[in-house]
Amino acid sequence: MRGELEKILHSLETPLLFASRNNFSNLDKIPELGEDIRRISTRFLTGKFPEKIKTPVSALRNSFSDFKELTRSEKTERISSALAVIHGIRGAAARLPESDAPPRSRAPQSRQKKKNLPQSRDRGFFESVADVPGIGAKAASLLAKRSIRSVYDLLFYRPRKYDDRTKITSISEIVPEGFYTVRGKVVSIGDIRNRNRKFFQVLLSDGTQRLRLTWFNYNARYLRGIFKKERHFIIHGKVSLAPGGRILQMIHPLPQDIETIEDEDDIGNPLQFGRIVPVYPLTEGLTQKRLREIVRSMLDGYARSLKELVPKEIQEKHYLMDMPEALEQVHFPSAGFPPVDFDDPVSVMGSRAHRTIIFFEFFVLQLGLLMKKRKVEQSRGLSFDSSGVLTEKLLRSLPFSLTSAQEKAVSAIASDMVSPCPMNRLLQGDVGSGKTLVALVSMLRVVESGYQAALMVPTEILAEQHFRNIRRMTEDMGVEINLLKSGLTRKEKTRVYEDIKTGRADIVVGTHALISEGVEFKALGFVVIDEQHRFGVLQRAKLVHKGTAPDVLVMTATPIPRTLAITVYGDLELSVIDELPPSRKRINTFVLSDTRKNRTWFYDEIRKKLGEGRQAYFVYPFIEESENEDFRHIRHVTKMTEELRGEFPEFHVSLLHGRMKSKERDGVMEDFLARRCDILVSTTVIEVGVDVPNATVIVIENAERFGLSQLHQMRGRVGRGEHESTCYVLYSFASGEDSGERLRIMGETSNGFRISEADLANRGPGEFMGTKQSGVPGFSFGNLIRDSALLNEARESARELIGAGEDLGKHESLFRHVRTKWGEMLELDTNS
Repeated sequence: MRGELEKILHSLETPLLFASRNNFSNLDKIPELGEDIRRISTRFLTGKFPEKIKTPVSALRNSFSDFKELTRSEKTERISSALAVIHGIRGAAARLPESDAPPRSRAPQSRQKKKNLPQSRDRGFFESVADVPGIGAKAASLLAKRSIRSVYDLLFYRPRKYDDRTKITSISEIVPEGFYTVRGKVVSIGDIRNRNRKFFQVLLSDGTQRLRLTWFNYNARYLRGIFKKERHFIIHGKVSLAPGGRILQMIHPLPQDIETIEDEDDIGNPLQFGRIVPVYPLTEGLTQKRLREIVRSMLDGYARSLKELVPKEIQEKHYLMDMPEALEQVHFPSAGFPPVDFDDPVSVMGSRAHRTIIFFEFFVLQLGLLMKKRKVEQSRGLSFDSSGVLTEKLLRSLPFSLTSAQEKAVSAIASDMVSPCPMNRLLQGDVGSGKTLVALVSMLRVVESGYQAALMVPTEILAEQHFRNIRRMTEDMGVEINLLKSGLTRKEKTRVYEDIKTGRADIVVGTHALISEGVEFKALGFVVIDEQHRFGVLQRAKLVHKGTAPDVLVMTATPIPRTLAITVYGDLELSVIDELPPSRKRINTFVLSDTRKNRTWFYDEIRKKLGEGRQAYFVYPFIEESENEDFRHIRHVTKMTEELRGEFPEFHVSLLHGRMKSKERDGVMEDFLARRCDILVSTTVIEVGVDVPNATVIVIENAERFGLSQLHQMRGRVGRGEHESTCYVLYSFASGEDSGERLRIMGETSNGFRISEADLANRGPGEFMGTKQSGVPGFSFGNLIRDSALLNEARESARELIGAGEDLGKHESLFRHVRTKWGEMLELDTNS
């Protein structure tokens, strides 16, 4: 009894201690503390404890009923009193018996073959599961389908939920439509036929009532082999009322949730019953029972070696558990610890074990990012000594002044370029904030110093746009600008290659063609990567390695939320352009459902604008009709070009998409720029870089197919001239989601930073960045949105450890772990 009591007292005490740390600085991090204490207390009061123990807990629970309404000083006093009460209960508990006689149960490992349990070892966290004794090739191939390839992957494989099987319920106490664990004896079995169908039925009795087990699609031989009259079973599943409403039934209980037991006192396999059990995401052929056994084996054989990884002072500061204990609790929680609900942030943060694992995941990555940053800072790069003549000439030629945010970014980059350490900087800002101009000023500094600059972008249209703009802005400066893309003829490509190799090309704008084998720079000193998340890690590295430690500036198309920025770009210095030029006007945005009435209205509005000499974009997700029946409702450019030509016969309508040949695309864009085309029907190839000041209307159809940041980026194609601009965001009801609700923010704000936060919350980090090779680290337990406060704590602790100036050798096992986990992605030396 004393052990059970201590577990519940610990779960009560944990959030209170966390809130009280550092003079109650964590109090605001647990907004639902009152509800948590009342919930845990209620759970305690349902247990079989003496009244002298229950009475103070009942009073403690009542004292937190109005906790939210209290002032801060009243809350701190209430927490201190509660901790004192818990201390007093512990004193009373010392006089209780150590434990009651437990139900007879087999030893936890009696169902596992001892030869399958590996010895604890320091090596092997990243050892292939296929090489671990007892798992086998078949299980390893099934695990690989869930991206579980190493011991580490298994230890950090997050359950999707937990089933509370701590209580065995008498059948007579069951309330239908809930999940229960029951124990009973088979009283009858057999095939049952009625007028409509045949099914297999087992009647189970526990002496209080009977429960019917029913299978409609079944293997009779298999079921008869398991169920025998008078045999005892323990079973978990959903219980409902059978037709007629007189008997309880469990339909199709899963094989892994059925266990043969010796008698009515046996609680079954301790990995399956009599406890809170993890429920993992599975793949066909892999059962919960088998996966639980494998995870149990990995915990027994490997988890202890993680004990010393996190320094003690960091563990104590953030109230973390030892890693082996935390892993044990997140996979097989002890009785008395309420099951964690992953959809409830308070529930997750209220679990010390889960907080520990999440912190560890963040901490290890942040250490890796800072190790990479320190490695760059300690290496030798280029120091640019520019006269400033070209940059001054460029700035004087502009019909406007730089914004203060642009000036600040230019100054920060210039300071980096003077330093002999290689620059690694992230430049981000809203659509139209002038990032490319900041990059051009920096590239001209490099040219003045006798080096070359390269600007790599993801699409040919964007490359062509940048090439035209940069050449126009530098046309009388004597700076040679070259364009390199896959669409060049062999003769053109040979000439560009030669110009780059001889140094005649000062600035080279290009697509991924820049990283081709034949491209050799004479003196590459500065690399700019625009929309960098569209390139893989290796592609970016290939371009950088074409120079000798060149300075690197990466730019994002739309703002990236801070939590994601410090996770993906934590090794970079950050510059933010958080203001728009005064010339950028607000774009009127209408979020509309795709109805005939709405379409008639905005077609009429567009017709007026076209009549005034303005131009319009119509953007669609697909080039042609999808073969997938689920996507047949989605409009596509091929059909809509013809439809719009019929709707607007007096205006010229052109088509643009990514499958067109380069020259054909160039011709369409030149016509649009020269106003020979009134309506441009396009896919998302116009998402970035297209700059046509006279285009004042954009229609984005089937907007439910796009992320919010992508919509914001496309909206930025208008609003670039002196005339008022409008964006129509259309969504289809056929999408089956509440698209209007998600898209409403587009009409509420034009702030890209706010939109990016909403987009990240909607789609998650991987989808937000738009590609698997974007460099977004995956976390098993951590959630960048939910756990942002813990991410900041982990980053600060990583900074303190890296910057402490102490001998990092005493943490060698930790840094070895970091290099093994993130070395390839972060280009760390995995052998040191």
